[in-house]
Amino acid sequence: MTEQHRQVRRTAPAGNRQRQTSASARRGHPRDARSSRPRDDRRGGRSQARRNGKSLAALLACAAVVIVAVVMIGHACARPTAAPQGEKSTTTTVARKASGSGRVSLCAVGDNLANLNTLAYADSWAGTTDDGTYDFSPLYSHVKKKISSYDIAFVNQETTLGGTKKFGYLGYPSYNTPDSMAKAVVGAGFDVVNTNSNHTYDTWIDSIKHAQSVWAGYPKVTTIGSYASEADRRNVRTVTKNGVTIAFLSYSYGQNGYQQSDLPNDYYAVPWDADAMRQDMARAKKKADFVVVYLHMGTEYTNTPNDQQITAAQACADAGAGIVLCSHAHVIQPLAWVKRSDGSGKTLVAYGLGDFVSGYHVPSCVLSGMLSCDIVRKPKGGFVVRNVVWHTLIEHAEGNTDTVYLASDYPDKLAEKNELLQRQADPGTWIRSKTREVIGDGFKIDQ
Repeated sequence: MTEQHRQVRRTAPAGNRQRQTSASARRGHPRDARSSRPRDDRRGGRSQARRNGKSLAALLACAAVVIVAVVMIGHACARPTAAPQGEKSTTTTVARKASGSGRVSLCAVGDNLANLNTLAYADSWAGTTDDGTYDFSPLYSHVKKKISSYDIAFVNQETTLGGTKKFGYLGYPSYNTPDSMAKAVVGAGFDVVNTNSNHTYDTWIDSIKHAQSVWAGYPKVTTIGSYASEADRRNVRTVTKNGVTIAFLSYSYGQNGYQQSDLPNDYYAVPWDADAMRQDMARAKKKADFVVVYLHMGTEYTNTPNDQQITAAQACADAGAGIVLCSHAHVIQPLAWVKRSDGSGKTLVAYGLGDFVSGYHVPSCVLSGMLSCDIVRKPKGGFVVRNVVWHTLIEHAEGNTDTVYLASDYPDKLAEKNELLQRQADPGTWIRSKTREVIGDGFKIDQ
């Protein structure tokens, strides 16, 4: 990144708030415009039945007590755990329908980017244009139901919600996204949001602090990767669901235009460091049953993982991660099972989830995936990842529409109208064949 780019981010005058959005920007590529089901506890009823001299009435009374107790316990377990007043909770209890005691369903998607064309759409969807209001919710209207069906849903919020105190809303190369993106992301069903990417410092420190304050307004959402202090960073974020506590860690390969020594600290955007990860992992294991690691790294526009990804994923697996999620390359990359070096098991790695939303007029950049799986408690202790599925996703733009579809709900006739796939002669076939080519035959693909 050029020195001019770095100076723009640091020194743009406070009065320069002109929004870089227009109807014409919608069509431009930013680079150009650029079960382990719980067992019923019947022991009480059975022991009572074995006792001689007990009447039918006593049996019925006992059963009634058990039923009432189960109902009361169920209601208690459904309540989210509250933090003491004035203290932020770092453990979130998700209040969705349980997928089974000791079993948690998880889905994860890649990068959520707000480029200039995305800003223009959201401006128009909010009503009167150029009035400073943005509505991003239509982006997710066709996948919201699917996302919300999982116990835990993860997304990487690539671009920072930096406010307008010093900058207007910006697209590529230095992003600044409206606060209303948070409302749309939460409304889509996501409850774990990564805020650590190579764009975290795009509009510098005040924007990072502003973004943290925005996300703090959604206490049921767990954010990872960007923290208020070193103590805050060391307080590992966890989500508890169905009696299982899952920790989430996050790391980024770097920040655009900066060396780590240029940055004020390593907690506003946590950098990748294998030794630091191992320390974080040790803390996570003390708080959680299972650990998920997000890595923001990869070679852009390349469908194969690079050496850093492979090495980092192996390090995370060896340290005890159960799942490793990666994105950054803007395109999809393979799924893999990575064996731990000590032979203790294996880790599920998604090397590239792709761009969930970007609006790029490059077909490979609007083809992405939703990884889903179950995290299941084993009868003799520990956990296993099962039912792994790659759900192919495609971003569709047509007129004043920009939205994400599951490929399984996306007919070929609709694909032919997608302005983002105009380079493909047969876009529907391309979506399926490209996904199979990259993901391979080792995992189930839903498309």
